[in-house]
Amino acid sequence: MKSSKSQLRRVIINLYYVLLACLYGGSIMAQNPLIRDQFSADPTARVFGDRIYIYPSHDILAKPGHGQPGWFCMQDYHVFSSENLTEWKDHGVILSQFTAPWVDSGSYSMWAPDCVFKDGKYYFYFPAKKKHAEVGSNKADPAVQNPSKPLEHPMTGVHGQAVQSNALF
Repeated sequence: MKSSKSQLRRVIINLYYVLLACLYGGSIMAQNPLIRDQFSADPTARVFGDRIYIYPSHDILAKPGHGQPGWFCMQDYHVFSSENLTEWKDHGVILSQFTAPWVDSGSYSMWAPDCVFKDGKYYFYFPAKKKHAEVGSNKADPAVQNPSKPLEHPMTGVHGQAVQSNALF
């Protein structure tokens, strides 16, 4: 039988290792974010040709009169791409709440987007706020081009804050 002193020593050593894992484990896993210069969420990753494209929501700092303080504040979408998963290019804003005519330009509610390729065109889908959450679409030739023009109205029969747009095809 082991002495209680020996058992106590093992418990202390195990607790020490658990503490080390808690202190350093989180920082080890978070060393390489893809997007380092802006807040983003809800990404969709797509492979088109020899590049991977990331289509995230773009969260900016909310302040009085500019979004809802203490809540998300999303007024546009950026797209990022990479050939090697190490070096990422920000292609800039591809759509804004100020360029989509049906989106409430004061809502700051542009959530989880997606992009799909069909029949030689790229379709960028995005939920945004009108009177309630709606889903809109743009159509473009290249995957990163500012789409020719957002649709004048949201898609009919599709409502909600998030969309699995690839399921629409």
